[in-house]
Amino acid sequence: MSDEEKPINEETPILEILTQIKNGIRDPKKLPTDIRRDCVEHLWHVEGQPTAVIAQLLKVSDKTIQRNKDAIRERNAKKLTQEDRLKILGDLLAKGTAAHENLMRLARSKDGSIQEKAQSGYYAWKAIEEQGELLQSLGYFPSKPMQIEADIHYSHEEEMTPAQLKEELARLEGIVNAKGIVDPRIAELIDAVKKQIALVEAKAGIKELKTRIEEIEKGQGNACAPMKH
Repeated sequence: MSDEEKPINEETPILEILTQIKNGIRDPKKLPTDIRRDCVEHLWHVEGQPTAVIAQLLKVSDKTIQRNKDAIRERNAKKLTQEDRLKILGDLLAKGTAAHENLMRLARSKDGSIQEKAQSGYYAWKAIEEQGELLQSLGYFPSKPMQIEADIHYSHEEEMTPAQLKEELARLEGIVNAKGIVDPRIAELIDAVKKQIALVEAKAGIKELKTRIEEIEKGQGNACAPMKH
């Protein structure tokens, strides 16, 4: 029995059917409607083929493919159960985790340039960030910003000296470097904090300079004052 004579049913792999069609050993005009629709869905959603290409391959009109697409949309628009939602969520998280792991491998690769590694590290972080946003949008994380108290040993009311600011900045930079975090926003914040610390130091220096000048002027004024008899 040839490939073309083999019966087709819902258990027949769509890729096998499409391969036979592309190799000219199966006539797509003889496909049952439901099987053709599955072929359309694969060519449309998986391969990203336009309507005209799908119609040419399956030897039907563009209007037929459009009707098949409408039927596919209607079939996929069914109301999702809680179990369906959890399956979709699990699939999305698994794909996100796989993407993150692949990006981290690229970031640690010996073959890539520093720029390529940094970019891969950045996108690896974005993969985690977007997973968190997905979970937040689905109600698994709180929507309000969480107050993080981890490892910060001073209150917002405390006035920190430039030396203390430098020490805290060095600690935070150490965390970023140790975890291999590559994030342009973090780099911008670190640079901004360094400039702010320099500004605080400059203000303190100006204040000390002003005080010193006033003390000298006061001393000179006293030295020049006439002596009382």
